[in-house]
Amino acid sequence: MAVDALLFTGLLDITGGPFNPFILMYGVLVWLAAAAVSRTWAVIVGVVALTGSAWLVTDHLQNFGAEHHRLNDFPTHLFTMWMSGVAIAELVVHYVTLANRAIAERQHEADEARARALRSEHLASLMTLAAGAAHELSTPLGTIAVAARELERASSRQGPASLVDDARLIRTEVDRCQFILSRLSGRAGSGIPDEPALLPPAALAHRAAEGRPATQRQRLQIRVAEELLQPSAGAEAADAVSSLLKNAFDASHPDSPVVLRIEPSGPMLRIEVHDQGSGMSDEVMRRAGEPFFTTKDAGRGLGLGVFLARTFAERLGGTLRFERRGGTLAIMEIPRT
Repeated sequence: MAVDALLFTGLLDITGGPFNPFILMYGVLVWLAAAAVSRTWAVIVGVVALTGSAWLVTDHLQNFGAEHHRLNDFPTHLFTMWMSGVAIAELVVHYVTLANRAIAERQHEADEARARALRSEHLASLMTLAAGAAHELSTPLGTIAVAARELERASSRQGPASLVDDARLIRTEVDRCQFILSRLSGRAGSGIPDEPALLPPAALAHRAAEGRPATQRQRLQIRVAEELLQPSAGAEAADAVSSLLKNAFDASHPDSPVVLRIEPSGPMLRIEVHDQGSGMSDEVMRRAGEPFFTTKDAGRGLGLGVFLARTFAERLGGTLRFERRGGTLAIMEIPRT
């Protein structure tokens, strides 16, 4: 920019010197230097501009005097002054707009970085809480499992058949709780692996549906693009999809289907979960993904499923968003490898 000011001085010297209306462009150069570079260089550019303009005035007054500004050139001079004013105004508006846009984009990026950091802190806290809960609950669950086994044995000898079925159901549910706690404990200790095991999309869909009750699996419609045959998604993605499926089944009518669709989207894997519920309000859609935010009745959810799914997608460089489309459409995009 300092070199530009020197070159601009040379151009003015051969095109009228201080009488050239475009001498006002010195102000634009100084303004751009102040907006785009450091304070030191802005001062240097300002000094170059002031020195150049002073030299032009001194040189032309000594060599040409007042003869340059003759009366018959006065209309042309006024017109070119108007042209220089228009050009300077357009330049200032253009660069001020660019500067404001850059500031807004930087502020948006900073806000997103703060939000990601906050979600990471929440996730770390949840993982610690999960590990503690898994440790504390393992003992009472083991006691319940032993008591259920003894109840099953006793009832099988002299109790009614319904009591035997209830005891077996208790044991089945306890085993399921212990399996979930073991996964929570392992995940809390390891987080997302550096090199996760990859699954084909069809296997990913079926794994996500494994944890659903049989009645819900009957209502689930899985649609996987035919060209997706190679392993392209980490096994951890199944847990995120399972959370979205749980919310979809809770939001849908007991007889309505839930559609799980997996298809390619450029370098990304697009996973859609579409329910047939009443859809999200604007407020709910805005807050979806906040930890411990839920619209379910007390005891039916903690408001962590969407939060964990969104955190998982963003840590991989993907996204999770929601749309109202005859219900709620959850769209998660993650890298295919």
